[in-house]
Amino acid sequence: MINYRSAVMGVVKMDGNELSLVEHFKSFFQVLPADSGRLREQVFRIRYDVYCREFGYEKEEDCPGGMERDDYDDQSVHCLIVHRPSGQGAGCIRVVPPSQDGRTAAQIPMEQFCGHSLNHPELHPELLPRDNLAEVSRLAVHTQFRRRKGESESPIGIAIAETITEEQRRTFPLLGLALFCAGTCLMGAMQREHAFVMMERRLARMLQSSGFPFVQVGEPMEYHGPRAAYHVTVQAVLDSMRPDIRELHNFVHESLMN
Repeated sequence: MINYRSAVMGVVKMDGNELSLVEHFKSFFQVLPADSGRLREQVFRIRYDVYCREFGYEKEEDCPGGMERDDYDDQSVHCLIVHRPSGQGAGCIRVVPPSQDGRTAAQIPMEQFCGHSLNHPELHPELLPRDNLAEVSRLAVHTQFRRRKGESESPIGIAIAETITEEQRRTFPLLGLALFCAGTCLMGAMQREHAFVMMERRLARMLQSSGFPFVQVGEPMEYHGPRAAYHVTVQAVLDSMRPDIRELHNFVHESLMN
């Protein structure tokens, strides 16, 4: 869903001055911990537009009020990225620790829905301390911020599209990388080292090339398209980041932790 191949850092000129793309990104996007009802509502609306209206992963009738939610949201920590000029929610991600509701064994969502596909002899969630792992999920970049000029309109309307300049669009591919940086930061804040995520293999390869050394830990399966389970540690990400990605990570970390 995200064109990571084009997320190559460089420089842009603003008023005759050269800025890194990360500095350019900062001027247009705000990274927030979605720790209030108002901010979480923006998260759920992004997910509704992306997962329900655009891709049909979830049924619209199961998402009252135009918000996509599930049973894991209350125990999760969420991040929201907002487009500064318009105030529009641009992207979101969450980190889900194992369930602690007492009704079922403490598990992360992929164990409940995709557990049969997990096959790594050392990195299976069952082999790791429950209090040191979590699942990163519900990554979504809003349709509007993944569409180039001339493509079909956003499902949320034309008005916002008319406020987005071509200069701003150059930073949009960084949204997905910023969200993965946010996932790393949230994992660290929760003192969880082992991160699991379900994703397409080509996405995993692109993230690996950007310094996110994911290891496949499950057989490919059909889950909103062909996907597989992957694992990475927070320390491995921090040790492997390219310098340009680290600049983005530092901005995301400061935004979420301050």
